Amino acid sequence: MSLKSYVLGSSIFQTLFSYSIWFILLGIPTIIIVSLFFYTAKGTGNVAGFIVDKTAKRVRSYQQQQRKRDKVEPAIGSQQQQQQQQQYRASVYV
Repeated sequence: MSLKSYVLGSSIFQTLFSYSIWFILLGIPTIIIVSLFFYTAKGTGNVAGFIVDKTAKRVRSYQQQQRKRDKVEPAIGSQQQQQQQQQYRASVYV
């Protein structure tokens, strides 16, 4: 039995060859896509990605809207309603 036929016929080498083909088909495109996302995010100054930045902007805008609403609400309604609203907010945020 020659060495060439042993290498080609061995199940270990066939398995390794199969894994190398799957790495080429799946691994290389994945590495390229991840690299593109990383360098795009790095270019924006946020290496963690876009989702974190968008979420932070949404939270800030929501907080600003809440502050504006809290400034307007005390002028409207009775004192009892204001106390009920404050108690409700305190129970929600705790």
